[in-house]
Amino acid sequence: MTNASAAPLPVPALTAPRTLYAAGAIRALPAELESLGVRRPLIVTDRGLVAAGVAAKVEAACGDGAAAARFDGVTENPLYADVDAGAAYYAAQVCDGVIAVGGGSVIDTAKMIALLATNAGSAADYLGKPNVRHGPAAPLVVVPTTAGTGSEASPSAGIHPDAATASVGMNSRHLVPRLAVLDPELTVSLPRRLTAATGIDALSHCIEGYLSNREQPLGKAIALDGIARAARSLRRAVEDGADLHARGEMMLAAFAGGVSIGMGLGPAHAVAIVCSDQGFHHGVLSGIGLVATLDATAEHVPDRMAAVSAAFGLPASASLAEGVAALMRELGLPTTLAELGYTAPDLQALAAAAERSHFNLSAPFRPQTAHYADFLTRSLYPETKK
Repeated sequence: MTNASAAPLPVPALTAPRTLYAAGAIRALPAELESLGVRRPLIVTDRGLVAAGVAAKVEAACGDGAAAARFDGVTENPLYADVDAGAAYYAAQVCDGVIAVGGGSVIDTAKMIALLATNAGSAADYLGKPNVRHGPAAPLVVVPTTAGTGSEASPSAGIHPDAATASVGMNSRHLVPRLAVLDPELTVSLPRRLTAATGIDALSHCIEGYLSNREQPLGKAIALDGIARAARSLRRAVEDGADLHARGEMMLAAFAGGVSIGMGLGPAHAVAIVCSDQGFHHGVLSGIGLVATLDATAEHVPDRMAAVSAAFGLPASASLAEGVAALMRELGLPTTLAELGYTAPDLQALAAAAERSHFNLSAPFRPQTAHYADFLTRSLYPETKK
């Protein structure tokens, strides 16, 4: 008998932008900008991509019909101040749309700039405030230069209030870009280690999105596809950065990860967020979170874990946690917090913070503080593993 008083879990909408995927896809930008009515876009990027010539390449691809302005003040861990400065520059330059050229930090900043372009206030008025009313953002085109965060496909953004504070998020259908341009040619210069770390980030989104308790059959199918693409192509993308097929496969895996985020994530990301206070790459932390939590998760959703293992290329009897760890070691990435040199002066406080994470709302089981204490202990002191 169904418990009529039990509140049903929300059904997640499948959100994704209009998407172009091909080597050289940025050549379609003039027609796409014209269809969006954008004549004065603000290109949001970072100084590294300006120095590498990538921002100029995208700016040139916009064509003569779009007189682009450029804001390159996005920092590695973007701040509220970056968003507010970008929004002020957008207004001063009388722009009518935003083009994000970069990785997740740039894309998340561009999302918030686009929102502030058409909604009053500052970043602090929207981030971390799920009930604040807001309307559509200015037209946003995203041109990712990494294959990891999936922000190009997700309805989310995460920005730091200041350099000493963890990121604060916003989730809204108005943050889904109008267009994503997936051009693998723009990722070939990504360094080997960053390719590996961002690829594990994409894999973690797909795995936890598939395992989440939110029922979205189309999203689950996309998540499995992303897992399979990452499992077969990440090694090649790391070994040969000029392999456009492997680079393209990883862009598709990252996009699938962005869609998967909309179904909610789980304990691996709770671990990653509470351990993000010492400057380590989020993708590495997410992979370490998978290694620490997947065996426990498998006990609660064995059928789903078997499907993930199959997509990853493992037999159902194998440990997916060990499979992910083996891949990370092969890519030269650490698999435990101990290898990172992470220090936890108060492990119980970290565990309690992880237990309070919003990621637990969509987790396939509800970890308690004791679970997180065990996950963190095993990653900080791997010799305690049984």
